Amino acid sequence: MRVVGLTGGIATGKSTVSRELSVQGITVIDCDKLAHAATSKGSWGWKRVVQAFGRDILTAEGDIDRERLGGLVFNDAAARRRLNAATHLPVALSLARALLLSWLSCKWVVVVDMPLLFETKSHKLTRPNVLVACSPEQQLGRLLARDGGSVERAQARIAAQMPLDAKKRLADIVVENDGSVEQLKAQVRRLSERLRRGSLLWGVLTSPLAVMALVAAVALRLR
Repeated sequence: MRVVGLTGGIATGKSTVSRELSVQGITVIDCDKLAHAATSKGSWGWKRVVQAFGRDILTAEGDIDRERLGGLVFNDAAARRRLNAATHLPVALSLARALLLSWLSCKWVVVVDMPLLFETKSHKLTRPNVLVACSPEQQLGRLLARDGGSVERAQARIAAQMPLDAKKRLADIVVENDGSVEQLKAQVRRLSERLRRGSLLWGVLTSPLAVMALVAAVALRLR
């Protein structure tokens, strides 16, 4: 099974690429969705987050107030580390389960959509690693159009992430998203063909032992 990494910066178009890959028939595991499920009310991940930040981050219904939690960790590196320590292991176990199910379903290509692919060093466990990028001007304009707010706040959100130039040096494939949506979709179609090329051989050569080793490595890497 070929496990491909997919990442990008805020407002670069990663979600569009992820959706289009699914349209092209490629299995995509969305780590943001896994994280939400892994920290749903009453779950083990939920308990770890509450233990790290207290019950003040909960809504009246007992769910994690993600907007409030995001505000707490946005400008606080120590708080981000606490959040990562609380959530990475539950998410890693969910990812491991999803990878095993994909393997059992004979999926020869699986894309792991992970915003922090490079930051968590998880790119060492996936190949190839795909980065969705765009120019700084496009990124700022799209973020303002999508979320509103001031230019200063948008720039601060972009600056809080690993720079795209640094990510480009780690990526195997860069999808440049400075054009139209149709141009981006055309790139994704070519990408899907490239990912499928040779994937059957990968599947034949991938043994259950190798898959279990990958799953264990993912869990240990994100712990």
